[in-house]
Amino acid sequence: MLAQVSPRPADARVLIAGPECSLLAQADADPKNPQTDGWGLAWFGADGRPRVVKSGRAAPSERERLSRAAGEAVSTIVIAHVRAASKGCPVDDAHAHPFEDGGWVFAHNGTLAIHREVAEALGPRRARLETRSDSEVYFQQFLKHLEACGEPSRAFEACVAENWRIWESCRARYPGVPAPYTSLNALASDGRALHVLCHAASRGLAECGVCHPDQPWSVMSESSRGGRWLVSSEGADRGEWTRLSPPVSISAVPMPSGVDVRRRALALSTPQRAVPEVSLA
Repeated sequence: MLAQVSPRPADARVLIAGPECSLLAQADADPKNPQTDGWGLAWFGADGRPRVVKSGRAAPSERERLSRAAGEAVSTIVIAHVRAASKGCPVDDAHAHPFEDGGWVFAHNGTLAIHREVAEALGPRRARLETRSDSEVYFQQFLKHLEACGEPSRAFEACVAENWRIWESCRARYPGVPAPYTSLNALASDGRALHVLCHAASRGLAECGVCHPDQPWSVMSESSRGGRWLVSSEGADRGEWTRLSPPVSISAVPMPSGVDVRRRALALSTPQRAVPEVSLA
């Protein structure tokens, strides 16, 4: 997944659908790690409302449509995602990322193993679920905690704590599963700012990046180009990218003179334990 934040509306077409290391190029670059279970883009119109285009088909099979949509996604905040579905999760348009609700858009890399139990704890937000996606459950969990605390970084932190709290009561149902989730890497935006969480507690289906095999699968990267700020699951071109140091949350706000990027290193823990960070293992 990828996000671009810029001081003025711009597209991210080269990073999304370019010939080398873009999300489209990553989708089928490694036959052992295909990202071919759908794709999607989100951006914000002049009215501040989100625009979402997504498909349950493999991105390489819809190159022209994806490239055209990437050119139309002109905004100060653009989010893009190509999907490798969690095991057992349907592959169709509705289950593709990003998800949208209440003016927010959300994309996730990873698997929330205990999504059924987390859904049970959503309260009234459970009725807003439209799919069987563990990622949509995580999105609604984030919005639940955002309503309670009003600050996206704290809301991500609350999701982590709640997942481990629920895990204490249900882990016996998941023999052989080491943690309630693999990665909670996420991009969330309401059009005013982009909010990022980079954190993983256990390994997922892959060990490393698709185009950058020296990059751990769970560690995202950032870059700055011509006043734009970029963050991606791995470098989306051959330019300079700096890997994040998880667990970390970042908020990036488009400003007239540039992008205000604020980072918050997280010390994740619950009353029972310190939360593991797989990138440090």
